[in-house]
Amino acid sequence: MRKSIYTVCAVIGAALMMNLAACSPSGNSSGTEAAEETSGQAQTQEETEQEDSGTVDLNEVLEEVKGAYGSDYLPDTAIDETALEQTFGIDSGLYQEFAGEMCTSGSHADTFLAVRAADGEEETVEQLLNAYRDGQIGNADQSPASLAKYKASQVVSYGNDVYFVMLGAKDDGTEDEEQLEAFYESQTQIGLDMIESFYE
Repeated sequence: MRKSIYTVCAVIGAALMMNLAACSPSGNSSGTEAAEETSGQAQTQEETEQEDSGTVDLNEVLEEVKGAYGSDYLPDTAIDETALEQTFGIDSGLYQEFAGEMCTSGSHADTFLAVRAADGEEETVEQLLNAYRDGQIGNADQSPASLAKYKASQVVSYGNDVYFVMLGAKDDGTEDEEQLEAFYESQTQIGLDMIESFYE
């Protein structure tokens, strides 16, 4: 009788050990899966935060500004690194990236330039673009229409992004200086409104 009891106890004990052994990996697996799921959720949240704080695509701004002006958008040549430095005084140490176009023909001076300044250099870039603008306004060789257009041009900034905008239809028929400036200011505002829409 005792032998039977011992045998039964041994069998039950063995069964319990096997059951525990079988359950142990499953428990570890659940823990690993939970850790992986938590890690995945954290990574997804981080990616979402990066997307929410993502920077504006300067080339996209350029394309949208072009579309806003339609046939009145006159620049025909991309601004490259050489033109950026020689024309506007902005060397490679002052920016992260840029996008822009200007006219190569002498009859038009229209320009769109967007510069993402290097950290801490946004004021320098803004000053250089204003210096370029002021220099063109002070140029005695400017025609009345070109001078009015330069006066209506603007330099605006949003954080590290600095823009120079001188765009729009040309008015060769108006001789009154104030009327010309008012017309070109309204033309410039088209581009400024489009730029601002990217930062709202």
